[in-house]
Amino acid sequence: MDYPPDGLFITGTDTGVGKTVVSAALAWNMKQAGKKVAVMKPIQTGTNLDGIMDIEFIQKLLGTNYFLEVVCPYRFPHPLAPLVAAKQVGDAIDVDRIRSAFSELSSNHDVVIVEGAGGLLVPITETYLMSDLAIDLDLGLIIVIRPGLGTLNHTLLTVEYARSRGLKILGIVINNFPDNPTICERTNPELLLDMTGVPLLGVLPYDPEVSVEKGRVGKLRDIAASSFSPEFGGSFVVREFLSEM
Repeated sequence: MDYPPDGLFITGTDTGVGKTVVSAALAWNMKQAGKKVAVMKPIQTGTNLDGIMDIEFIQKLLGTNYFLEVVCPYRFPHPLAPLVAAKQVGDAIDVDRIRSAFSELSSNHDVVIVEGAGGLLVPITETYLMSDLAIDLDLGLIIVIRPGLGTLNHTLLTVEYARSRGLKILGIVINNFPDNPTICERTNPELLLDMTGVPLLGVLPYDPEVSVEKGRVGKLRDIAASSFSPEFGGSFVVREFLSEM
């Protein structure tokens, strides 16, 4: 696969692991490298909660203002899985609408980053999962994970399932890595590399000033370049990172 690829699917081991932050930082890196980049969040739930939507945070960081109908075709008020959130308002998700929006963005951008909702097994319809969307769009996966306790099991399950579906796993990104990691956080990265064989593409440090809901981008633009591997516009070197643990 060519790097950077012309499309990426950002998934996570769970909800709330930082897919939006990683999507925004990756897009920023590619934009700085001269690429025309678009990010889409096909389905946003929980729009009745306080704060801005994920896609609005990303657009704020990138300085873009795409029509929501294209970059976020489905928006539902309740913070539920897409299938359930749609049913709560008497709606149903038409995957063709998502495919059409993706095709429109792909036709006039070098790279399109698609941020999923939750993890790969989250249902979009009764017969269609988030993993099916990644397959249909023919996008390689970046899996966003937590640094701490529990992430071994969550990550291994996600990787094994993705492989069972034939998905292309580009790598893992650790989000919210603390300044003073515990022994668990220090040992998890290398163990995950050994157990999965999946590349570690980057590590984003914890920044208390970053808040998606409040629209605070903190130092995300400044740390993006050092947080990802050279394939994705950064200077992160996994062996150097591991040697410091």
